[in-house]
Amino acid sequence: MDSAVIPSSEMSLDYTVRESSKAKHISLKMSIKGDLEVVVPKGFDQKRIPEILQRKQRWIERVSRRMATQQALVGTDVLVEQPQQIVLQAIAETWQVEYHPTRRKGIAIQERPNSVLILQGNTADADYCKAALQQWIAHKARLHLPPWLQMVSKKLKLPFDQVSIRQQKTIWGSCSIRKTVSLNCKLLFLPSELVHYVLVHELCHTIHLNHSKDFWELVGRHEPSYKALDDSLRDARYFVPWWMEQ
Repeated sequence: MDSAVIPSSEMSLDYTVRESSKAKHISLKMSIKGDLEVVVPKGFDQKRIPEILQRKQRWIERVSRRMATQQALVGTDVLVEQPQQIVLQAIAETWQVEYHPTRRKGIAIQERPNSVLILQGNTADADYCKAALQQWIAHKARLHLPPWLQMVSKKLKLPFDQVSIRQQKTIWGSCSIRKTVSLNCKLLFLPSELVHYVLVHELCHTIHLNHSKDFWELVGRHEPSYKALDDSLRDARYFVPWWMEQ
C-alpha cells in the first residue's frame, strides 16, 4: 500500500493507495478516523489519482464534515465499524454487542436475554459484520415501524394502504399515489418524537402528494410543533451509526 500527498493551492490531502484485483473502477473510502483510501484496479495509472481527487474534493470535504459533526453531536461510538453497543432511541432499546469468532464464513446473529446481541462467524471481517447488523436493523424495523404507523394512522384518521421498510440513503420516508408508505429502517436510531413526526408527515401525504400550503396546514393540525421537528430532522442523519451507511 502506497501513501501520498496531493499538493495544491486549494487542497493538501493525505491518502493511501490500494490495488485490488476485484476492482473494476477507482473508488474512494473514508475510514472512521478520517483516513482516505484510494482503491484502484490492477495496472491503473496512479499518476491520474491527484486529478481524480481534485474532482472529488467536494465529496471528500462533505464526508469529513459529516464525520466531525457526528462525533461532536453523539460521540465517538457512532463512528466505530464494529459497535460494542447499539442504541435504538426510537424504541428505547439498547443492545450490547458481542463478537464470537468461529470458522463460519459469514455471520449469524442471535438475540440473547438482557438485550445482548451475539455475532458468530468471521467476525474479523468488518464488512461481514456490518452487512449482518444492517439486516438485523431492517428486521427490527419491520417488527416495530408498521404497527407504529398503524397506530398513528388510526389516531389521525388518515388511512394508508400498505407499508414497506427500506434502507434509503437520503430520505426518511415516502408515500405513493396508491397510499403506500415507505419507511427507512434507520429511523430506529432517531429520537421517538422525530420518528412520530415522520409518520405524521407521510400520512398527510395520503391527502396531499406535495408540499403545498394545504399539506403543511394539515401537518400543523396534527403536529403543532412540526416546524421545529422538521428543522431537527435535517440533522437527524447524525444519529445514524457509520456502519449503517457503508
